[in-house]
Amino acid sequence: MNAPEHLDLGSHSILGNLAISYAPLIDKHRKAIGTRLTMLSMQGADKLPVGDVLLALNEIWPEASAPVLIAPLDADFDPSAHDWDPPKNAVLEIPGAALRDPALQSLTQELFRDGKRLALRGRSAVALPPVLLSCFEYALIHISEDRRVNPDGTQMNAPAGATRRLPFIITGVQTVADVDAAFTRGAVASVGWPLDDAQHRESKPLQPGQATVLELLRLVRDDAAIAKIEEVLKRDPAIAFKLLRLVNSAAFGLPVQIKSFQHAVMMLGYKKMMRWLSLLLATASKDANTFPLMHASIRRGLFLEYVGGEETDTETRDELFITGAFSLLDRIVGAPFDQLLELIALPENVVDAIARRQGPHAAYLAIIESIERADPIGLGKHLDALALPVATCNESLLRALAAANTLDSEL
Repeated sequence: MNAPEHLDLGSHSILGNLAISYAPLIDKHRKAIGTRLTMLSMQGADKLPVGDVLLALNEIWPEASAPVLIAPLDADFDPSAHDWDPPKNAVLEIPGAALRDPALQSLTQELFRDGKRLALRGRSAVALPPVLLSCFEYALIHISEDRRVNPDGTQMNAPAGATRRLPFIITGVQTVADVDAAFTRGAVASVGWPLDDAQHRESKPLQPGQATVLELLRLVRDDAAIAKIEEVLKRDPAIAFKLLRLVNSAAFGLPVQIKSFQHAVMMLGYKKMMRWLSLLLATASKDANTFPLMHASIRRGLFLEYVGGEETDTETRDELFITGAFSLLDRIVGAPFDQLLELIALPENVVDAIARRQGPHAAYLAIIESIERADPIGLGKHLDALALPVATCNESLLRALAAANTLDSEL
């Protein structure tokens, strides 16, 4: 999947009034199997017909094979939804709380007959007939509404003979233990991942692949001789293979195959080597619980590059990318930033942003964190501080999600 070209959406009244947030759908193996996009009107903006929101979103849709759940949280669900021509992987969420309305029940069945893919969000206040339930592919259940959880958070045994009619996706998890318990209850995925769970900050030794990448990063930052870089590459065949695969990929379009490590480093160049190694370090862990952190890191890096670097020089764009890609590195590697920064020299602006939350790049990091938290108030505040249009932010997010899927396959 290729990232869409830059679009001029600043004047688009709908995309300029929506706060779009994203969260990955994480399965029990800690792998991302899809994405969820939520939309809320920015403060002071009018509520929009759902069809208008969906049509506007199509303009910057991140094509992918995995499902993308769309949740226009405060849109009016009306017949305008019929006008939407959905991408193949789009799954529209229908609010269960509103299904007491016979008109929405009828609309839901009409959309299903039209071939639109649907998911049920939250529990309905009334019992839904089987014919209506059959319209939905998934049910999204907030952890506070899961009837198989006791008030004290412990798991409740299902009533005898009780079965779930729909595969369910859990939302609102706060800890890794919440996620594990939901999978035990049969959840197929979790919306998002508890990035701030205390277990991600537990100290652990560097894994061999991480140590090698750190050593390579240090050599590249010091402009070491290519022969020294080659020596380190030869000690880690997996990383060396990835480098050769990268330079021989279609993206480089070279007329001959590169077989020498030294030649590969020369073709890549030290600046691109630094960027590639940054990504590799953010994805080098074998601990399954860090997979969602790696997933988020890549998207953070690309988003910061797009949203903050459009009109800036290459060096600033690279710094923004590394800021996002390294922003969760302490949790991925299991070492505090102070310790990591003793192992690798990073640009001062990057260090200020990820370790001290200050400097010119920190504000862009705050934007993506607001997006991940689905916090439109915080998002609006950070965008205003940088005089960034909401539409530009939305475009950058969708471009980042599209480009990240390509990077996932390359790494």
